[in-house]
Amino acid sequence: MEYTKDMILQVRYGEINRTLKSKKEKRTSRFLKGIQKHKLMTTAVISAIVFISIDVMLITNFMHILSLV
Repeated sequence: MEYTKDMILQVRYGEINRTLKSKKEKRTSRFLKGIQKHKLMTTAVISAIVFISIDVMLITNFMHILSLV
């Protein structure tokens, strides 16, 4: 019963301090590990977002200039 409850709740016991520890990783740590593992993909996504935002800015400024004429 105790073992099943620990498996369901994903709890393990620390051997050094004899305290309960959770096996589940935090969402932010998984996110940071993913960024470190896939550096090329992260760089490509960030650069695409920057270039898209610059493009949107340039298009809106161009439309604004056209509306003044």
